[in-house]
Amino acid sequence: MPVYQVVTRTEQVAEPPRKRVRRISREWSLALRFWRNISIAALLFVLILTTTGSNYAFVLLPVFLSLFVTGSRGYNLGRGRQSYALSILVNSTPLYLFLTFCLSFVFYGFITAFVLITHPPDLARIIFVTTALAWTVILGPARDYVQEIIEQRFNVRNREAREAVEAFTSTLRAEIDINQLREHFFSLLRQTMQPYFIALWTRVEGETQMQTGADERSTITVKNDDPLIPYALTHPGLVELDRLQLNSPVVKHLRAQMTELALLLVSQGELIGLLALGIHLNGEDYTSEERRLLGMLAGQVAPALAVAQMVQEQQAQIRERERIEQELRTAQAIQQAFLPREVPAFPGWLLRPYYRPAREVGGDFYDFFLFKDGKLGLVIGDVTGKGIPAALVMATVHTMLRSTMQETTSPGEVLARVNELLIAEIPEGMFVTCFYAILDLASGHVRCANAGHEPPYRCQAGSADELWATGMPLGLMPDTRYEECEATLAPGETLLFYSDGLVEAHAPAGEMFGFPRLQKLLENNDEGAALVDLLLEKLRQFTGEAWEQEDDVTLLTLQRMDGASSSATRG
Repeated sequence: MPVYQVVTRTEQVAEPPRKRVRRISREWSLALRFWRNISIAALLFVLILTTTGSNYAFVLLPVFLSLFVTGSRGYNLGRGRQSYALSILVNSTPLYLFLTFCLSFVFYGFITAFVLITHPPDLARIIFVTTALAWTVILGPARDYVQEIIEQRFNVRNREAREAVEAFTSTLRAEIDINQLREHFFSLLRQTMQPYFIALWTRVEGETQMQTGADERSTITVKNDDPLIPYALTHPGLVELDRLQLNSPVVKHLRAQMTELALLLVSQGELIGLLALGIHLNGEDYTSEERRLLGMLAGQVAPALAVAQMVQEQQAQIRERERIEQELRTAQAIQQAFLPREVPAFPGWLLRPYYRPAREVGGDFYDFFLFKDGKLGLVIGDVTGKGIPAALVMATVHTMLRSTMQETTSPGEVLARVNELLIAEIPEGMFVTCFYAILDLASGHVRCANAGHEPPYRCQAGSADELWATGMPLGLMPDTRYEECEATLAPGETLLFYSDGLVEAHAPAGEMFGFPRLQKLLENNDEGAALVDLLLEKLRQFTGEAWEQEDDVTLLTLQRMDGASSSATRG
């Protein structure tokens, strides 16, 4: 369903608009009644003259009849005609007044000459009167048409409005900021139309946060089956709400807001916007010239508004990318803060970590914990997901592990307690795989538990076996128990901890690195100290130089050095 942001500008007036309109209407009604009574009195006076006095007094009859018709038409058809005479005096140039006078003179002179030429002088006066009346009515629309052309061309207010519209449309192609476009549009309508309120609906992607201030902003969702949408696509442009017979919630909403005119803005087969205009501040109806200008604006504003909306969407996408980049930088800082900054050194042992995230922020983590009794805890894990959520979960698990492992020396019990704590905190759909081992540095004894992570390999010359222990990932199921396994590393043996980013890497042809390949490499390796370098080189050869890393790659080797290796390392 399309969502529209509605920005409304309302003029501040001393009286409520409904009360003001009623008051103005009463004042105009009194004035028009007075004008109508004067016209009727003048008409009766001329009728008396034509029946009792001069034979040519009927010449004045069309003049008074025209005034009577104009006054009655303004009274019956609306307030737009009521200010016609005042507009002539206030908003006109001398040329406009002169042309209007000439048109009236030619109009009445033609009727008079035509009647005198086509009728004999001894004809009954009533025939002269009725003939003049008939021709006045017949030719009245033609006179109104010519008068409207003169008014459009020479009326000061109409000319200024046209010039303002032309100046506005000339800047539309250069204006791509939707806020500036809206401001210029509002300014133009205030200058030329003077409505009580203006509301511009612009289609947006998703919900827009409501704002306060000089504007009244809100969002309106239009249903896809609203009758206004197909009507707008087939009848774009200006519509009068009173004449729009649609069972549409949008139309009902506009009527409730006292909307008098609506401009349907359609571009590329979509209703991209809608302009709603309230009543005139002075209580008048919109004139035909104003309606014509509004209709002309529809064809100009709609494509400009569509371009501005596309620019706005692109800017929103740029801001979203910037936000994501900032989020990734923050997550990266969080993650790096929890990774060990230094690798501890212990006599007779060699630790070597390697970590390479696939993106700015990875889901893998590792850590070392040295206990008071001299034992060493080692953890490697993988958090599902990316970004700040994954980084926050990693930080949470890290904190839980560090606090829990001080309470018990059982790796399985540590994972079980962390699992119970994490279930209440972890976001839905996320979980953590983790392998936790405790190493006795003096004896080489290892006791470990696994929470759904890849089991480490125990490597020595010619063999590579997994330290197998089962258990569900952390944060998935409550009351989970974790199996433990034990082993004792002999001098020269190495433990390889790794994440799935290594075994799930793909070659350009689509082949996966896989567990068998990894195990074979470990079995054929006789240089434990260089194991990390060997694996990275084999991975590079397998994936190629143009490899786009799919997942984080984390390696951690723990080697118990024999006498020769230890001496070589110290040397």
